[in-house]
Amino acid sequence: MGGADRFGFSATWSPDSSHIVIGLSQQRRIWTLGVEYAHRLNSSARVRFDYEASLLPLFEETDPTVIGTTVTIGGQTFNTSQPPVRTVTVDHGPVGTATEGELSAPIYAVFGRQDTYAWSLAPLGIRASLFPRRHIQPSLALDSGFVVSHRDIPVDDTDRLNYMFAFGPAVELFVNPKTSWRLEYMYRHLSNAGQGALNPGIDQGVVRVTLNLYR
Repeated sequence: MGGADRFGFSATWSPDSSHIVIGLSQQRRIWTLGVEYAHRLNSSARVRFDYEASLLPLFEETDPTVIGTTVTIGGQTFNTSQPPVRTVTVDHGPVGTATEGELSAPIYAVFGRQDTYAWSLAPLGIRASLFPRRHIQPSLALDSGFVVSHRDIPVDDTDRLNYMFAFGPAVELFVNPKTSWRLEYMYRHLSNAGQGALNPGIDQGVVRVTLNLYR
């Protein structure tokens, strides 16, 4: 199945982020659209190794922001607003206390979300596929590269350039000898490698769907 070269059209989606291994940033959402290129390095009846690279011209990150506070005291609710400030963590607990006479009540942060647009290039990748002559092929991939955004991500005082690596398993289904669909789940990490004043990093579980065309 397949050929020496592969061209792919991919989409990824990650609805959340947390401290999986390295990154600390919470509740990030990222989706991407991009293209892939792969070239066969070696192949046998049991395993095939491919060089793999990807370009993601559309890379959208959504960050949680603090946009104000709210407090209910004496039966009345008071809201304040502020310019959005992106935050590393999302804490729904009290951030302070308000008093009115003998009454007191907790103050809570009000959260919103803010989009940041970027692009990504992952020029260094490798994929190992099992049973390359079958219609259904499990595989394992490792991709590495960088993300460039128009402002610091994931928060201010980090960096506009972040390094990225991702790895995980996949299943590829061939609809004919030259065309396939691949579904995979990957762990992805982004961080600035200490180049910014802050470096909270992002850890995510990512779903990627790819349409592959071989030649």
